[in-house]
Amino acid sequence: MCSSVKRVVLLWWVTLAAGAVFAQDNNSLNTYTPYSMYGFGDLSRPGLTATGAMAGITTGVRDARQVDFVNPAGATARDSVLNFVLDFGGELKNFYSKSAATSTSYNTGNFHHLVAAFRAGRFGVNFGVTPYSRVGYEVEKQELDSEILATTGSVRYLYRGEDGLNQLFFNLGFDITRKLAVGVGAKYFFGNLSRYYNVEYASVDFYNTKSSSVLKLSNVVPVFGAQYTLGLGKTKHAVLGTSFQPGIDMRATEVVSSVVYGMKYDTAFYRSASAANVLMPMQINVGASLVSGDRWLLGADFCYQDFSKVAVMGHSDMGASYSVKLGGYYTPNLYDVRYFHKRLTYRGGLRYERTPYQFQGHAVNDMAVTAGISMPMRGAGYLSIGAEVGQRGAISNGMVRETYVNLSLGVTLFESWFKKYQYE
Repeated sequence: MCSSVKRVVLLWWVTLAAGAVFAQDNNSLNTYTPYSMYGFGDLSRPGLTATGAMAGITTGVRDARQVDFVNPAGATARDSVLNFVLDFGGELKNFYSKSAATSTSYNTGNFHHLVAAFRAGRFGVNFGVTPYSRVGYEVEKQELDSEILATTGSVRYLYRGEDGLNQLFFNLGFDITRKLAVGVGAKYFFGNLSRYYNVEYASVDFYNTKSSSVLKLSNVVPVFGAQYTLGLGKTKHAVLGTSFQPGIDMRATEVVSSVVYGMKYDTAFYRSASAANVLMPMQINVGASLVSGDRWLLGADFCYQDFSKVAVMGHSDMGASYSVKLGGYYTPNLYDVRYFHKRLTYRGGLRYERTPYQFQGHAVNDMAVTAGISMPMRGAGYLSIGAEVGQRGAISNGMVRETYVNLSLGVTLFESWFKKYQYE
């Protein structure tokens, strides 16, 4: 066990180092979407590579081979032998954005999650770190108003956003009975939302302006969950699950700065900092799954969260959000010793989401198809590959239509802890 533990610790620190490299790279954006201009930014979808390949269903899923950190009650879904799990992963994403006037594309690569889980008796624990949101956009506009152009000459406006929020989480689950599990967890949100705005004049007779607003957010948010398993014969069972995250005010400090400069004028600098509260809205998840042994699973999730009262940097142009997810997996024969392809787990799903973003009173919808595969590795573990192809927004009503392809890679390692060995 010692060599495996050393391997786990090494991989843990390697993944942390990779995350630090991404965080320190200020020359590239960790996402690229104009919708990250709103609220907390582009919200990351919770879950691992394996669950993401099934459209992200987690609330009503109990699987010893994967970690559910969305529903704290799922922390007890650990195998009695392989009861320690370490999962880490990253993702590559391609965005193609098109509006009525222009189109653009961008590629990003990011660390996605680092999660550990174990079970001791009737208790289960999981903890880790994963992004909550990402901000990344670059928009350039030229002044088109003829009256302004006649007075000032050419004017260029530049908008840029970067950074985002991360979450450290800890979940504790408990099996009340063999069928009923409950759990409680805590999420620590932290990070910055950085947005910049520049105005540049071609004429030397006018001041140029560089403005920035950096919002620093942090707080702890509790999460509660429950899961109930219903037997449906010798090999089949159903799982019902729910989780609840209450609304909490985030501690916020906004630092605003502005620099005014020009060829004919001295440079002026302004900076101020103010404290505020920003609401992290209540979230409700419900889910269910139907399982047949180790062969197949079909599940569905519904999530609701109302962002209409969220005001970030003085802007509150968001609304209620909900998502519907359908997904599942199929494994021909998990224990086949002859044919490797029969031990593979094939995953797929569909997702529809009404996002919290609103543009001129119109809701922004998001639809995607997901697929993936999990391959057993030598020893105890799995390599999961997932793909997601989707579309968000529309060209009508002045919005931007995004087509995106998300490729993800995750590694799951198992280890046996708290096991008593007997010798004769």
